[in-house]
Amino acid sequence: MSKKPYRLNWKGNEVIKATEDQICEILGEAALFAEGESKKDLKKGRGVRTGTLRRSIHAASPDYKFSQDNVDPDNESPERGGSLVRAKLIGGKFVVLLGSGLSYAMAIHQGWSGGSNGLKGTFAGYHYLVNGVDKTMSKMSQIVARHQVGK
Repeated sequence: MSKKPYRLNWKGNEVIKATEDQICEILGEAALFAEGESKKDLKKGRGVRTGTLRRSIHAASPDYKFSQDNVDPDNESPERGGSLVRAKLIGGKFVVLLGSGLSYAMAIHQGWSGGSNGLKGTFAGYHYLVNGVDKTMSKMSQIVARHQVGK
């Protein structure tokens, strides 16, 4: 009695591609959540005068040029956020951006001391982007659960 050879239909490349696609979607959703949390961290008396900085915070793909977003502070500045982006696989790493293109955004984020950035005094910064990402980390299992591979 001879046995028939078993043939394996290898789907490894397809599985790897599907997994990479899911990771890009997951990180895009996480970036959008972090964007929202970062915006919530800024309020009147805590980094907000006109709302321009808060409206400028957004998630973006790795090739996005934030410098194109710089506008003067006013009550009519555009909302940059709210759009779902996908991370991209670059050099073996999944990359998605979160930030603001306003010239003063990092001074409000990081703070200043002794008049750097043309500002006087000392200010510790609000770290709104880091806070938004930190708050997102506690929600990652829920975000991942919505993107189960093999749906």
